[in-house]
Amino acid sequence: MKVKMIAALATCLVITTGAVAAEDNRSAAEGIPRSPDGATREPKGITVDAMAQTRFGVSVATLKGAAAPNDASTTGRVLDPSSLLQLDNELAAAAASFTASRTEAQRMKKLYSEDRTASARAVEAASAQAEADLQRVNAAHRELALQWGSGVANMQAHGRADLLNDLANTHSELVRVEVPAGTPIPRAGSNLQVRGSSAAETFSGVVLGTLPIADPRLQTRGVLVELKGDAAKLPIGQMLSAEVPTADVPGSDGVILPRAALLRRDARVWVYVQTAPTAFVRREVRDFRPVISGWFVPKGFAPGDRVVATGAAALLGVESPAPADTDAD
Repeated sequence: MKVKMIAALATCLVITTGAVAAEDNRSAAEGIPRSPDGATREPKGITVDAMAQTRFGVSVATLKGAAAPNDASTTGRVLDPSSLLQLDNELAAAAASFTASRTEAQRMKKLYSEDRTASARAVEAASAQAEADLQRVNAAHRELALQWGSGVANMQAHGRADLLNDLANTHSELVRVEVPAGTPIPRAGSNLQVRGSSAAETFSGVVLGTLPIADPRLQTRGVLVELKGDAAKLPIGQMLSAEVPTADVPGSDGVILPRAALLRRDARVWVYVQTAPTAFVRREVRDFRPVISGWFVPKGFAPGDRVVATGAAALLGVESPAPADTDAD
């Protein structure tokens, strides 16, 4: 009996030791500091003088209060308008042919009704040609609507001509913005914000309508957005980020962290907070949401907090310096 109890205790000791060792190995691999009793330590503050801050390129931003955005973050893509130009040319050509054939059919009917100088067969042929040209107009209009949506297809001819002229002269660009599942489709004429590869590339565009074809990869609906001015210089095919309104429900308050302030360590997201002119401490960021101007955070930070906007990676190097190389004798 005693032998069995001793064997059981030994097995438990081996299992416990193995679990502790595995946890230590995991923490070591992730770089999580651990205290002597095995508990994970919170980051300690660091001191960096003014000269070192300048050398590291450290800049600090004061946080301001912000309401939670009622927007869903999504993606966009600058579209190639060449197919739109081609379809519009086909529609214009079909419309011109229809106008001519309709006029001819009306002339033939008038001649036939007045003095029979036109035969009934000529009247029928002119009317059939006008009907055929009308069908080509309708087919071109349907094709335009199927590819670019009713917002573009149902434009007045002069309005669509102005749009195409702006596209051809790089005064406008067309962007497809994906609408996340469960999000209301933005109305035609409403404004959406899109963002390029840098914070300076933030533009406001006008929704022209809904695109009928779903994205083959994301399986989402899309809206067609027109960008004007400097935004028209974006290259075709560039991926963008965008914000789509979700609902008119007020959100909770929080702050917006600068986009470059966040850094990753130990599979978590952190920001350095300046607690004194030369003192900094790393604070974890939770429940952050991307917005056009940065990252919205509902808790953990308060208006007036000073966070490191640039140079956070250098401060992380000061907090956790790389071990020095030693030469074996």
